Amino acid sequence: MGAIPTKTKGTIRELLSRRELAAARHRRALGRQLGLAETEMLALAHLAQHGEMTPSDLGDVLGLSSGGVTALIHRLESAGHAVRMPNPRDGRSRLVRLSDEIVQRAEQKNRPLVEALQKLTAELDGRGLHVVLQFLTRVVEVTETQADVMHARLSCEGDIEGAPPVPGLWG
Repeated sequence: MGAIPTKTKGTIRELLSRRELAAARHRRALGRQLGLAETEMLALAHLAQHGEMTPSDLGDVLGLSSGGVTALIHRLESAGHAVRMPNPRDGRSRLVRLSDEIVQRAEQKNRPLVEALQKLTAELDGRGLHVVLQFLTRVVEVTETQADVMHARLSCEGDIEGAPPVPGLWG
C-alpha cells in the first residue's frame, strides 16, 4: 500500500471535523426538541454510553464542580430524565442512569439518523467494514486521549484565555 496523498489526509481531517460539527448541531437540535440545554444533553449522552455513572464521574467528564453536577442531576431527575439509585459497589455513593422515558423519546427522535447509518454500514463489504471499524476505533482512542490530556491540563493550569488556536486543526 502506497503513501496517502496529503490532500486525502486533509480531506479525512476535514470530513471528521464536519462530522463533529454536524453531530454538535444535531445534539443541540435534539436538546431543543427535548427541552434540554447543551450540558444536559452531554450528560444524557455520557449516561447513554456508560449506562450508569456516579455523580463525581459524570461531573469529571462534564467539567462540573460537585455543586454543579448535583444541580444538573437534580434538574434531570426533576424532569423525569434521570434516576438516582444506590451504588451496589459502594453503599456511601449513588449511581445515576437515564430514565426509560427519556431513552424512548431520544431513540424515537434519533431513529432517522440511526436508520441512515445502518443503511450505510450495510453497504460495506466485510473488508471495508473491517477497515472502517479499525480506523474509527483509532480515531476515538486518539480523540479520547487528547480530551483526557486537555482536561488534565485544565485541572492543573485552569482556563487559559486568548490562547492561539492549534495550527492546522481547523484549516
